[in-house]
Amino acid sequence: MQEAKIIDVLLDGRGVADRDGKKVFIPYTVPGERVRYERRKKKKKFDEAKLIEVLQASPDRVDPRCQYFSICGGCSSQHISAQAQIQYKQQSVLETLARIGKVRPRKVYPPVVDQVWGYRRRARLAVKYVAKKNRALVGFREKNAPYVTDMWSCEVLHPNIARLIGSLSELITALSIRDKIPQIECSVAENATALVFRVLENPGEQDLDAFAQFERQHAVRVYLQTKGLDTVTLLHQESNLESLHFVLQPSGIKIEFSPVDFVQVHSGINQKMVHQAIDWLRVQKNDAVLDLFCGLGNFSLPVARLAEKVVGVEGDAALLERARKNARINRLSNVEFERANLFELEQNDSWLRDEWSIVILDPPRLGAREVVERMNEINPAKVLYISCHPGTLARDSDMLVNSLGYSMQRLSILNMFPHTGHVETMVLFEKL
Repeated sequence: MQEAKIIDVLLDGRGVADRDGKKVFIPYTVPGERVRYERRKKKKKFDEAKLIEVLQASPDRVDPRCQYFSICGGCSSQHISAQAQIQYKQQSVLETLARIGKVRPRKVYPPVVDQVWGYRRRARLAVKYVAKKNRALVGFREKNAPYVTDMWSCEVLHPNIARLIGSLSELITALSIRDKIPQIECSVAENATALVFRVLENPGEQDLDAFAQFERQHAVRVYLQTKGLDTVTLLHQESNLESLHFVLQPSGIKIEFSPVDFVQVHSGINQKMVHQAIDWLRVQKNDAVLDLFCGLGNFSLPVARLAEKVVGVEGDAALLERARKNARINRLSNVEFERANLFELEQNDSWLRDEWSIVILDPPRLGAREVVERMNEINPAKVLYISCHPGTLARDSDMLVNSLGYSMQRLSILNMFPHTGHVETMVLFEKL
């Protein structure tokens, strides 16, 4: 065993020590702490270790709220105070931007924060029937392992989902197809909670009755998915059932979605994120706005209330159809939605030939390199970039600032995923 001082922390919650010029990654530690550890894996550039004892604790250390924290892979940083977590994430993003992108924001705004417990309205729970336990395990997978965590509660899931973990285990254990259900997609809307059971074998009559009883008892909507996403169907077809939805305030924009659509996982942060985006952009009545990776219209629709014209572009046809429907629901005639593969742009993409004063980018972890490479053709005065990966944000920022003449005016961290290694960032670029 050895002793060391923790000098940094990774986004995944592992503390970093420096031992004889070599980095040592030690889980469940906090910068500033002195710890005793035991090396477990030696690698060329770093070692991995096990925490044995905290000799001198950081004031940022807290007791994990969840009893499964050391096992479950759903969270990585519950041992660090929520305030310190967001500070470390901001520091990591700024360092990544400087190191990879060679850019710095002119102004760093306060992090956008909201509740840090019971916030997760979207989740994919793994399921595994374990014969030795005669029970179906339902939850997140274990840390660095493919096994499903043996858990009965969750502190980060929305209460509408968290309260069902034990009941879902009991339901699936009692089914004849208990070993043919690998996952459950969970979504909490403002008007209902939806559960999509992935079934690898069609359930029999008794199984269907059990699903129906569960649905009634817990006031949820049960869906079954036999193959691809196009096979997701309600357990009981009801044509007059109101679509899942949420409302963006203060615009009053209503957004409908299916139980397997992408929606931002944290409702409170999403509300504040959209509000801040509109505030930063200062959208005017004569603005033409291009929203790339638009999804269901999370930004397109509220921005359309203020701009002259908005075009949303998305590669997923099903999302586009619902975005168009959402525009109709909200009686917005100045917003259109087009389909395009934003990772393989075509010369004849009409939106590339139009003039835009504002571009909004909300890409997945891969970033928006292909779009940024064509940004000189679009030539907007402002680019708002919402990132879920610091590395690709840094790469794209390098191009925007150091090659295309934009200035990184504002940056803010969005605490979309408390207690995890995921970090969301909003950046505003303006043409010099």
